[in-house]
Amino acid sequence: MTLMNFCYKKSVFWLTAAMLTSGVASSVAFAQQQKDQLTGVTQPEVNICYERLSKAYLSLDPQKMVDVYTPDGHYISAGKHLPVMQGQNDLMQLYSRYFSRLKKHNSSLDLQFRVTNRLTGENTINDVGYYVVTIIPPKESKQPAKQHAGKFMITFKRQSDDSWGIWAEANSKAKIKSYINAKAVDNLHYDPYYPAQWYENYTTHE
Repeated sequence: MTLMNFCYKKSVFWLTAAMLTSGVASSVAFAQQQKDQLTGVTQPEVNICYERLSKAYLSLDPQKMVDVYTPDGHYISAGKHLPVMQGQNDLMQLYSRYFSRLKKHNSSLDLQFRVTNRLTGENTINDVGYYVVTIIPPKESKQPAKQHAGKFMITFKRQSDDSWGIWAEANSKAKIKSYINAKAVDNLHYDPYYPAQWYENYTTHE
């Protein structure tokens, strides 16, 4: 299945869930959409960065990951073996190694975020929340998809062209239920949750 079809299936899944569920996340999202239409206010541009990160994971393209960061962006891993990664060269090496391992085994990735709090300044925005990563093995392996979750803090910086980029990112492990239980907050990025078994019949590349 192609990447486009995979994304379409995800959209259908989330739309169906929203129609069938009367949960807080669906209600908040719908209410915010109506508010945006009435007031002309749009979601903060910084939320686009999360969409770009997810698309980069789907594509396994390290350059697309690096492009979401500022030129002097930092990545701080919870692991003790990695130093603080700084600058596009470090980031390119980091994501190239990671994505190469997945490509070697013909596996795919998916990534979702739920932002739970935000501190906004004139030229910086600080977000905290949860994420979930799904590793999708090739269909012929007959292995199930695997998921792991984490908590994160990201500092976004306004760039000279008024776009936003990641200046610093730090993350550590968390339980998947922490992501699932995270509540939607007005104007903050909020992705759906796709259970691991949902990926059984779908891959992100042919």
